[in-house]
Amino acid sequence: EAGAARLGVQGRIGQVEEALHRKSGARLVWPPGAGGWVSFKENGVLYGLDVCRSMFSSGNGTEKARVGSFPCAGETVVDLYAGIGYFTLPYLVHAGAAHVHACEWDEDALAALSRNVAANGVERRCTVHAGDNVQAAATLAGVAHRVNLGLIPSSEAGWPVAVAVLLPEGGTLHVHACVGAGASEEDAWGRALLARLEALAAGMGRRGWAA
Repeated sequence: EAGAARLGVQGRIGQVEEALHRKSGARLVWPPGAGGWVSFKENGVLYGLDVCRSMFSSGNGTEKARVGSFPCAGETVVDLYAGIGYFTLPYLVHAGAAHVHACEWDEDALAALSRNVAANGVERRCTVHAGDNVQAAATLAGVAHRVNLGLIPSSEAGWPVAVAVLLPEGGTLHVHACVGAGASEEDAWGRALLARLEALAAGMGRRGWAA
């Protein structure tokens, strides 16, 4: 006897739209009518989500811990793909960011994000921007010391936004992507990324920037 309070099954996230919104493929099968909200702590950060509506990846726990180790005291961070607060919260709870602008467009993730920010007591240092991050960029131009691009398999759609919201003197981009494990593949991707970022900066009139 397992003694479980709820029983569910995990499905596959197959549709492009589901993946872009990081929707869950899970459903509860017992008891009838049970809700999917769960709360837990990872790396000293409190997370909550409805497991039937939003996804959570325990596999990137080491990356969330690494983000929490960054020296962000006094910095403004823009998280372009905040979700339920996967990286937003480590920046606030552990890295000491002065303020995080968290961009998210999925309604279920937004509801969880707001609850999680409050649960960790960091709501005064976080502004949630609902909707497409391209729209948020207009109000965030030139404010960020760091930009987090935590979306896989590719965050390339957010690169122009990321460059636009960096401080006039530049800053740090944390770019996530799925890249082949071979050294040559990693090197080729890295060089292509740098070239693209420099071109974006030049196109925005940010002369003298080098990636």
